Amino acid sequence: MKPLPNPMGCGRCGIDRSVHAIQAGSEGSHTWQRPTQQQIKDRMLARRAEGKS
Repeated sequence: MKPLPNPMGCGRCGIDRSVHAIQAGSEGSHTWQRPTQQQIKDRMLARRAEGKS
């Protein structure tokens, strides 16, 4: 199972900012992008449901 992303991970891929660099993906390369408030909330709720903080 893929680990849940950090709530403040990249808005496109979920990777933490400190280790992100430039990521290639199906939509092209990107640098770290701030997650939306909704992404942060959804990630926090998912982590809580999995018993992580």
